[in-house]
Amino acid sequence: MRALQVLKNCLFLVLLFGMDQLVSIPQLVAAYTQNHHLFLFFLIIVYIAIAIAVIVFFWQFYRYKIKKNHSIYGDLPPKRVRTQTLLLMVLVWMIFMLFQIWYTNQFKVNISANQLAIEKLFEKLPIWTFIDGVLVAPVMEELIFRGIFFELFFQTDQPVIKVIGVIVNAVIFGALHDTGINFPIYAIMGAILAVTYMRTRDIKCSIGIHILNNFISFI
Repeated sequence: MRALQVLKNCLFLVLLFGMDQLVSIPQLVAAYTQNHHLFLFFLIIVYIAIAIAVIVFFWQFYRYKIKKNHSIYGDLPPKRVRTQTLLLMVLVWMIFMLFQIWYTNQFKVNISANQLAIEKLFEKLPIWTFIDGVLVAPVMEELIFRGIFFELFFQTDQPVIKVIGVIVNAVIFGALHDTGINFPIYAIMGAILAVTYMRTRDIKCSIGIHILNNFISFI
């Protein structure tokens, strides 16, 4: 019975990944086709509508799982301890950025396929790509990878299980972004975001660091 539930949760997570990718379709159509201004405006409206619908669905399902699981996580009011933890994780993220620079230079790492695709989109649709990459994508990815993921698979507060959850989460996050030499970079970033979520118990904190990371990447 337990194995069947895990399988159902895995399939549902795949469905959520598909919904996440669905949001990008209007942008891809706009970038790789010759569009009149009216058609481009239509695509933007479609993108906004799909993005809002998907985010609202993710958020509502996330809140539903928190309530159903009597979860220790959620969208919590600010507290001094939580703020201190967030600042600590921002410091960890800054150290990670230095490591990323070293890793890239040390191993002569080329731009990942994921980053290259974003840069090509940015050349054709700079404002749209910036908004999608810095605001929309972090919110959706954090709701899926951190919020919903841990409510589906790792509801316990046991330290060992939490560590396993962070590792699994980081591997999935890294693999879905790049399976080559850039994998460690994305996996470590996924681990930082997962630890941020689990330590602060507030999805807004991991969203904030994710937004900060993507914003720096665009500069």
